[in-house]
Amino acid sequence: MAPVPEDNAALREPGPDASDSSVAAGSLRLPLSPAGADRIRWVSVMATLVAAVALLVAQGTGYAATLGVTLALALAVAWGWPLLTGSWTPAATTVVLAVASVAIVLSALRQDLLWVPAAVAFGILLAFSGQLVRRTGREGLVLTLLSSFGGLVVVASGTTAVVAANSDRGQTVAVVAMAAVGAAVVTDLLVGVRGATPFLGFVALAAAVLAALVASRGSEVSTLEALGIGAAVGTVSWSFRRVLALQPAMLTVRGQVGAGAGSVLAVGALVHLFSVLT
Repeated sequence: MAPVPEDNAALREPGPDASDSSVAAGSLRLPLSPAGADRIRWVSVMATLVAAVALLVAQGTGYAATLGVTLALALAVAWGWPLLTGSWTPAATTVVLAVASVAIVLSALRQDLLWVPAAVAFGILLAFSGQLVRRTGREGLVLTLLSSFGGLVVVASGTTAVVAANSDRGQTVAVVAMAAVGAAVVTDLLVGVRGATPFLGFVALAAAVLAALVASRGSEVSTLEALGIGAAVGTVSWSFRRVLALQPAMLTVRGQVGAGAGSVLAVGALVHLFSVLT
């Protein structure tokens, strides 16, 4: 039986479409060491803050504003996610995610979210179709498809939070959640600090919970609920960026934008869950 060729993503050369204009020459130096990754990624920090504040304001404004901001963030993820997750055809994957993102987010026009699964299925079909017409071979096929599917999950999660704008409770939950996400970004400013690394998760948790408690004061969200929202949303959002910290594309603006916007949309399912709990 012939040996299976080694496909080590940390050692191989980028795919045929990886020569994206947003990647500076010599920026992808592999492997990226933990010491090199543990530094402040200012673009990622700003992208996360802008996305969280935009959704916070939009949720307080109404359904249409929330839908529009979510769509803008989904397109930002479509732009940065393929490079961040190592797609061998980042340009094609960006097109797939952009088209699918429009379908997924606009499916929330039906407020029972019944069309969301169909829109996600449409995105999966696009991802496979893109590989069927690919003329550069099938190298990196699985990694490219996983990149597409991961992006679809992030966009779908963010879309489920749109319906929170339908009710006063949902809007309050979303505001508390976005406050927690924004507060957890403080932890990103501590990376690289000697001795702080083992405690970053606790710092993110504490900052998110504190922000959630402050944001929930005088609202219909109880203190116990605020604790749960802050702990769940804040840590998930921070962990999302932390897991991606060693990705070579985090050396680029495009990758950092994808990580920042994605870390906000990824918690959408939690926002939806807490908004329907009574």
